[in-house]
Amino acid sequence: MSQLLEVRDLSVVYESAGQTPVQAVDHVSFTVGAGEFVGLVGESGSGKSTLGFAITRLQKPPANTNGGQILFGGHDIRELDREELRRQRQGGFAMVLQSGMNALNPVRTIRKHFVDIFKAHGHVDRNRWDDRMRELVLKVGLDPKVLARFPGELSGGMRQRVSIALALSLEPQLMVFDEPTTALDVLVQHAIMDTITELQRTEGFTAILISHDLGVVLEATQRVLVMHDGRIVEDASNRDILERPQHDYTKMLLSHYADPRAEVVELPGFPSRATREAQADTTVSTTATARQGRSAESAIVVDAVSKVYPPPRRGEQPVTAVDAVSFTLEPGQSLALVGASGSGKSTIAKLITGIEKPSGGSVRFGDLDVPNLGRRGIRGLHKNVQMVFQDPYAALNPLHSVEYALTRPVLNFTGLRGRDARARVLELLETVGLTPVEQFAAKLPHQLSGGQRQRVVIARSLASDPQVLIADEPVSMLDVSLRAGVLALLQDLRERWGVSMLYITHDLLSARLVTDDIMVLNSGRVVERGKTAEVLQHPVDPYTIQLLDAVPNPARTREALA
Repeated sequence: MSQLLEVRDLSVVYESAGQTPVQAVDHVSFTVGAGEFVGLVGESGSGKSTLGFAITRLQKPPANTNGGQILFGGHDIRELDREELRRQRQGGFAMVLQSGMNALNPVRTIRKHFVDIFKAHGHVDRNRWDDRMRELVLKVGLDPKVLARFPGELSGGMRQRVSIALALSLEPQLMVFDEPTTALDVLVQHAIMDTITELQRTEGFTAILISHDLGVVLEATQRVLVMHDGRIVEDASNRDILERPQHDYTKMLLSHYADPRAEVVELPGFPSRATREAQADTTVSTTATARQGRSAESAIVVDAVSKVYPPPRRGEQPVTAVDAVSFTLEPGQSLALVGASGSGKSTIAKLITGIEKPSGGSVRFGDLDVPNLGRRGIRGLHKNVQMVFQDPYAALNPLHSVEYALTRPVLNFTGLRGRDARARVLELLETVGLTPVEQFAAKLPHQLSGGQRQRVVIARSLASDPQVLIADEPVSMLDVSLRAGVLALLQDLRERWGVSMLYITHDLLSARLVTDDIMVLNSGRVVERGKTAEVLQHPVDPYTIQLLDAVPNPARTREALA
C-alpha cells in the first residue's frame, strides 16, 4: 500500500497574548496508506481535532505549527502558499467539520453552497452544476429537494450529509471527518456512519475518522490511532485494539462501554444497583455533608397530549410532534423518555415546563393546570420543575462566573440574600462535587472541563430546591469517561434528595443505569413502556430493537471480527 499521507514529528502550539502557550500536538508521527480508513480517537483536549485541522491546513491563530512535516503525496503541504493550497484542495484533501449547522451558512440555500465551491475551484462546467449537485446529494442519501432549503430547515443528520456532499464535490483523495456524529442520536449516527463507510468503499478515497467515541471508530475503521495529551499513545488494527490493547488510556476508554441488554450493567465510577445497595450502609456519599432537599410531593400527569406545528412551508402538511401521549411521573420516580431525533421527547419537556402549549390534551403538576398558567403561575411551576440542558457549553454565559450563574436562581427562587445566598451557592457546589468550592465559584465556564460545566448546570437546576428534574440529554456532549460521573451524580441526587426525574435521551445505556421505568417514543407516539431493565432485555417493538442494535458496542464488534 502506497503512503498518501505521512506526518513527521508534527507539533502544534496555541499561543495567545498574555497566556502560557499550550502544546496541543506534541511531536506526532504516523502514516496513512492510499485507500485506508483510519480512526483517530481521544477525549476532549487530547489534540485530535487540532491535528485534523493541521493536516488539512485549516488551523488558524492562535494555533501555530511549530515543527515537523505534513507530506501529502510526497510533498510538504506546510510549504504551499495560499493559491497552491487552493489548487491542492480540489482533488487533494477535504475536511467535514463537527457541527453541520456551524459549518453551513444559515442565510444561503444548500444550492448556493455548492455554487460557491464550483466557482472557487472551476472543476465543474457551469452547464453541469445542477446535475452534479443532484448527483452528490443523492450519493449521501438525500432528496435533491434539499438544494432549495436553508440549513435551518434541515435536521442535524441531514445537515451532516450535506457537509459530506460538499466535501465530496472536491473529489478528494483524502477525507478527514471531525466528530461527524457528535450529539446525533444512535439511529442517525448509525446511518451517517453507514453512508461514510459505503462512500469510502465506492469512491475509493482515503479517510481519517476523528472521534471521542471509540465504539463508533472500531465499527467503521481498519486501524486506530489513540491520542492522549497531544501524543499518539497507540497505533494498531481495530482487532488488536479490541483483543490486545497496550496503553492504559486505551484500556480505560474500552472499559466505559457496556451492553444495555445485559443482566448486570455497570461502568467504572457507576456500580450496578445491587452493588450500590450493598455499599449503601458503609459508603458515605460525596453529597452527604450537603443540605438535603425536600422529597417530591406532586405527580406530573400528561393525559392524551398532542402538539401539532404549522406547515414549515406553503403547500406542506402540518407537523405532528406529539400524538396522544399519556403518562404519569410519580413523586420520586425516575422515568426515561427514549427515542431518536424527531420522536417528540424534547417537545414533551417543553409542554411540561410550560414553554409550549399543547394542541390537545392536558398537563398537570399537582393541582396546577400547566397550559393555562399565567406568568406568576409559570414562575411557581419553575421553582418546582427544573431543566438540566443538553449542551453544557451553551447553557452557561461565558462572561459570568460560576458564582454568578448560581446566585441568580438562588435570589429568584429562595429569597436568600447576601451571605446566606453565597453560602447556598457554595453548598450547591459541594453537592455536585465541585471542590474546593471557593475556587470553583470564581471560575469562568471556559476554565472548566465539559463534565465540570455539566455539574454547574445541575447545581443551577437544584438552586430552587425543585421536586422534579427534567434532564434533557445531559451526557450526550460529554466524553465517555465523564459520563459515568455525571450519571452517578444524578442518581445520587435522586436517591438522597427524593426528586422525581424525567430523563430524556437517545442513549439506552445511560437510561438503563439511572432510571426505573422507560417509555419509547417513535414519531410522537409511545410504542413501548415498562420497567427499564425488562424493556431493554426483552424488547417487543421493532423500533426499540432497532435502537438497541444501533448502540456502539466494542464487545459486539470483537465478536464480528472473530
